[in-house]
Amino acid sequence: MNMDTTINLWNTIFTGLAFVSASIAAFFAYKIGSKQNEINKQALDIANFVEIFVHPQQQIIKDKEGNEQISWNVLIQNASSYPIYINDYTLNGVKHSIGSTALPNNSGQWYAIPIPNDIQAKGELSLIVSFEDYLGNKYQSESFGEFRNHYWNIRSQKRRAL
Repeated sequence: MNMDTTINLWNTIFTGLAFVSASIAAFFAYKIGSKQNEINKQALDIANFVEIFVHPQQQIIKDKEGNEQISWNVLIQNASSYPIYINDYTLNGVKHSIGSTALPNNSGQWYAIPIPNDIQAKGELSLIVSFEDYLGNKYQSESFGEFRNHYWNIRSQKRRAL
């Protein structure tokens, strides 16, 4: 065996070993990347929650003569990790379509629903809000309120997916 043949043999062996090593490294890199994607997806699912917060608001309105009247609103705030879009709400059985009203997350913005005089006089309300997240997933949240001691006590159930 001459010197050139020996060098070629060693080059072939080292090239083969480098190929096998690179193939093994690529396989493990793929496995690690797949596991990291799975972990990231789980973390995103935990952080990507969708919920609204419902709260009463008292307003004092002055009429043309300067007399003060008390009016009430139900305020809806986005308590989600991303923007939501309110599509409609049903207040005491009457459905109101509002298109696709955006509510940003982590803001002081609220969507106000006036409480009509007949509901105020009755002292009870039920509110169903239909909304969706930025991915188009649809949800519904139900709230119930009673007017006690000159204040609306509103409690909400956890939203449910539609």
